[in-house]
Amino acid sequence: MTIVDRYLLSVFLKTFLICFASFFGLFLVIDGTGNADEIAAIAEADGLSSAIFDRYYPQCAARFNELAGVFILVAAIFSISLLQRNREVTAIEAAGISKLRIFKVVFVAASIIIAMTVLSREVLIPKVGDRLTMDWQEWTEWKTSSAVSKAFDERIDYKTGVAFSGDLLLLSKDGITAPEVRIPIGLEAGFQKIKAESAFFEVAESGKPSGFRFHKVNFPKEMHQLKSVESEGGETVVYTPRDFEWLHNNQCFVATDLNTKKLLISADAKYKSTPELIGELKATKKRKVNELAVELHSRFLKPVMDFTLLLLGLPLVIRKLEKNVVSGVLGGLGVIVLFLLVEMVCHSLGGNGLIGSPALSAWLPLMILFPVSLIFMRDLSR
Repeated sequence: MTIVDRYLLSVFLKTFLICFASFFGLFLVIDGTGNADEIAAIAEADGLSSAIFDRYYPQCAARFNELAGVFILVAAIFSISLLQRNREVTAIEAAGISKLRIFKVVFVAASIIIAMTVLSREVLIPKVGDRLTMDWQEWTEWKTSSAVSKAFDERIDYKTGVAFSGDLLLLSKDGITAPEVRIPIGLEAGFQKIKAESAFFEVAESGKPSGFRFHKVNFPKEMHQLKSVESEGGETVVYTPRDFEWLHNNQCFVATDLNTKKLLISADAKYKSTPELIGELKATKKRKVNELAVELHSRFLKPVMDFTLLLLGLPLVIRKLEKNVVSGVLGGLGVIVLFLLVEMVCHSLGGNGLIGSPALSAWLPLMILFPVSLIFMRDLSR
């Protein structure tokens, strides 16, 4: 790595961190000021660190994943404008070095940052997705041990094929009101649905897996006379009083690893890991297929799209910076707005079924913008 590479890398990384810290700091101030009462209530019940850190570090990870591509281009613009202002690019080019070689270190640093967004999306965000789906009122009630409930869509346990639904999730009690379970057709069972007044999650114990215990079962009738349901692998999925003495006559137990937190995040696909999203796409209802398919394809393409934004904006900005710094910055902002607009429109059309194939709606922004970025990049190789 040359001296110029180290200098440009240092400027780029500092600018990226300053941009992200400034944006998230502004977000924190605005959000925190508007919800000062909730923060005070949580701080009184659970401490100030819990009130701030537990709420905002998932937000930080989510914003980093969503906006890293934009901040990469902004950092590149400011780094290059600094070199242009000091006439350093002209001096380097006079030595026979192309612009593409000068900014190679920016491309490498951008690739590393984009890889970090993939890691954040697949590892960190699914673990804190429940916090990202709650508004401040729900979060305050949960942290202060008040009763909190939230409606949820049908959620399928892809390990067993059992589908859970109900009226409300009782987050503080880890339960469901008016729960309903749909048994997959492939399992040999004397019933296809279970309905009850309530169900509460229980952790795994010796001889019993984790799952929901259903209370006051009203369908099917005479639950205590029905045999338990096993999966194709021989594991018990639905436990009945007939076969297990630790259940009362009007109870049953459905084995699952999904507690109320995991059921809660099922409504928002962007907070799931890719394997979970693929599993839901295979088993979901028809009305959500397009939306989930667009999200899945977009997720695979997001690293490429983030890099395409850099390739699209960098050459244009460099040309304008050579004439005027202000026009260069405005050109970069214009590229960002146009890029996000094209992406949003294509994804929206695919999610609503207006584009025949969800895969096409996810790939269409790349098909439009990537060839344009390659044409622009020819200037840097000269």
